[in-house]
Amino acid sequence: MSEKFSEKLRKLRTSKNMTLEELAAVVGSSKAYVWQLENKKNAKPSADLLLKIANHFGESPEFFLDDEQDDPSERQAENAFFRKFKKLSDNDKLIIQRIVSGFDDDD
Repeated sequence: MSEKFSEKLRKLRTSKNMTLEELAAVVGSSKAYVWQLENKKNAKPSADLLLKIANHFGESPEFFLDDEQDDPSERQAENAFFRKFKKLSDNDKLIIQRIVSGFDDDD
């Protein structure tokens, strides 16, 4: 597991003004376990929990695992967006497609 996992998790949680309790509730864990993940050097969440955390913050799991990366790459951000997009209803997808089509440069 990444040595910077704990640091990245805390930074994202606090940047969203979330409490330990709020994050624990969102990812289906306990406050004590989230605290451990943020404060133990060798935190090792399960793959399922890592994915829940990554999805909640709109990041890729790879971002949390890569010690060389302090900020998510553009590709990772795009992948996280498309994972969320896939979960949308067909109507919501259509709305987003219409919005994006407004950015087409037909000049």
